[in-house]
Formats: sequence, structure tokens, C-alpha cells
Amino acid sequence: MWTSASARLIVMALLAILLLVPLMWVQGIVSERASRREAAVAEVGTMWGGPQTIGGPVLAIPYSVSFPEGQRRAARAYVLPRRLQIEGQAATDLRRRGIFEVPVYHATLKISGVFVRPALDWIRPAPDHVDWDQASLQLGLGDPRGVVRRAALQWRGGEIPFAGGADDAGLFHVGLHASGLSIEDVPAGTDVPFAFTLEVNGTRDLRFLPSAGETAVSLTSPWPHPSFSGMALPETRAIAGNGFAAEWRVQDFGRGYPAQWTSGENKSDILQSAVTQSAFGVSLIQPVDIYQQAERAVKYAVLFIVLTFLVFFLWEIFSATLLHPMQYAFVGFAMCVFYLLLVSISEHIGFDRAYLIASSTTTLLIAGYARAVLRGLARAASVLGALATLYGFLYLLLRLEDYALLAGSVALFLILALVMFITRRMDWYNMKLGGAEGA
Repeated sequence: MWTSASARLIVMALLAILLLVPLMWVQGIVSERASRREAAVAEVGTMWGGPQTIGGPVLAIPYSVSFPEGQRRAARAYVLPRRLQIEGQAATDLRRRGIFEVPVYHATLKISGVFVRPALDWIRPAPDHVDWDQASLQLGLGDPRGVVRRAALQWRGGEIPFAGGADDAGLFHVGLHASGLSIEDVPAGTDVPFAFTLEVNGTRDLRFLPSAGETAVSLTSPWPHPSFSGMALPETRAIAGNGFAAEWRVQDFGRGYPAQWTSGENKSDILQSAVTQSAFGVSLIQPVDIYQQAERAVKYAVLFIVLTFLVFFLWEIFSATLLHPMQYAFVGFAMCVFYLLLVSISEHIGFDRAYLIASSTTTLLIAGYARAVLRGLARAASVLGALATLYGFLYLLLRLEDYALLAGSVALFLILALVMFITRRMDWYNMKLGGAEGA
């Protein structure tokens, strides 16, 4: 039975299935290390400032409505600016938490724009009293703990300092506010300009909400690896080794929330959903995510194990050597350990060098073992060449990303064609390992 090619193929198939257990364990380790990295990012964000989303500013105007039953209800009208301009610079740094490096930034944002003094004739039921002298400006922030310096609002020739806390305006729940913006003497429909400078620390993500009829954002940073995402991509962008510059110009057509609403409309869920979909900005990514790359590499593990088994099996066919299933198992376990080495080493010296070390040591280990069990230098050299080709091709697949499926499919077809050519004259019914009729 052990010299039957069919039986050997069945044994190898069972071994490949059993090796899924350590591969799943390796996959779990990769996920666990990625979770620890995210925990380190969150911990750095707690101390430095988390991901920031700049929402607003929103003009909040208190008013009250009287009902026939004698009841009186207080509410707020919220109005977005007509134009909003944000000019920002984000200085970047890497903060270390344990073995993990987390990109952080210190952003200086010059924010200016124009509100139009509303008439509030759109509110139903119509308000019978409006506190124009108690209007306030609400600014949403993803993490107010990241505010570095107290900002001051330039409003109608004066300065009003921001204070902590913001109304639950629907678009955001936390942030800053500047109160006492008297606009009672401003005629309805009149433009009221505003400006302020916001200095804020954040971790990885800096995003903005399209909070005006037209929102224009320009941002520069020395970080060379930006990832632009969200509802709108930059109109112009320039990325170089010394940083990036990007400009957005976003209209209000597709943002999913109106230019004005009231606190009594119960639109919080709708507004929050629209905010999630409309935010845009940049993420400071690291060029090689070792856990994402390792996870992608593990997906090819079974295929690589099968192909390596195939090389050993072909030598069984064309030579007088007969391998034990445990020898196949040792080779399979060595290939599983490769992924563990890859993750553990890359956490300290980077993915590229870790891949070179892990693949080289694994290839040399299996090739040295092949020389002993196959009893021949030429046979071991063929195993060495096959593994070097496989690991080199895997590295290429990890780098190709968008073309990985195409390259993998073509390579698999060529390998299959090669095996079919080598075994084209083989008599599978009468073949006995160790004395087979060759090609």
C-alpha cells in the first residue's frame, strides 16, 4: 500500500488538511497582534489625542414656542455657514508604545467663513421669541482632549474665546463652543464673517465635514504616505518623499443633511448616519502594514505546502526513494513556522528584512532536510530552487496587491502545465514508488 502512488496522494492530502490547524493558529496570532497594535494606537490617542473629525462650525440660535395649552417649549435652530475655508498644516511624528509605532500629528487649522444671518421663518411652529443675543457657535471635534491651545473666535470686530463642550447639534456630540454672539442688530440675509485658528493633536486620521454650501480645505504635511478617503477625494494633490499637499472643494449637494434644522426635529440618527458617509480627509498610514501583509501571506500557505509536497512526491516517483508520511509532516510544519517567524521578526526590524530572514532560513532548513531524506545533492538543490522560487513569488504577490490575483492565476496555470508535462507518460495504474517508469 505504501508504494502506491494513489495511497501516497491521499496521505499527502490528509496531511495538508491537518496542517490547516497550525495555520489557523498562526492566523489567530496575526489577528491578536494586530489587535494589540490597535490597542496601542488607542492608548497613544488617549494621551496625545485620538482621530480628529472637524465638524461645523454651526450657528446655534435659541428660541421658544408657546402652545395654546399654556406650555412653552425651548429649542435651538442650527444653521450652517454659506462658505467655509480651512487651511491646515499637520506636523507629524511617530510615538512608540511598546514595540508598536503610531503616527501622530499636530495640526494648525486656520478656519474662516461666512454665515448668513437667518430669518428663521422656516421654523414650524413659528417661534414667538428668539434670543438673538444668546446665539452661539458650536464646533465639533473627534477628541477635544487633543486641543492644544484655547482658540478665540473673531466675530464682528471682536474676539470671543471658545469654551469646552458643545451642544448635541446632531452632526456631533462633543467639541467646543463660543457663546454670546449677539446678532440681533444684524439685518436678515446679511453676511457675517468669522475666523479662528485651531491647534489640535490627533492620531492617524484627520477628517472634515462638508459643513457649508462650499467647503474648501487645503492641507499640507511632511508625512510621505497619505491615504485619502471619504465622500470626496482631493481636487489636487502632490505626494513626494518630503510630504504631501492636497486641496478639497466640496459642495453641499451630496452630503445628506440640510443647511438648517432645529433641535426638536429628532433628526439625530439621520444626521449621524449622514455625517459618517460625508466625512472626508486623510489617514497617515505606514507604508507596510506587517499584519495585513502577513495575513495575505497565510492565505497562500496551503497552496505552497501542496506544491512543496509535490516536489518531494516527484522525486519519490523518479528515484528509488520512499518517504515516510512523518517526513512530509516535518516539511509542512517547517513551512507553517515560516509565517510565525515572519510576524515576530517583522515587529522589530520591518517586513522586508523579516521576510528575507524567515524565507531564507525556512528554505535552507527544508533543503538541508531534503538532502538527507532524498539522498542526493541534486535533489536537495531542486527543492532549494523550488522553495526560493515560491517564496520569491509570494513576496511579489504581496507587493503587487491590485494585480496579485492575475499574477497568482497565471503562475498556478504554468505550474500545473509543468507538472502535467513531466508526468505526461506516467502509468498511474501500475506505478510503484521507488521504481516507477519515468517520463
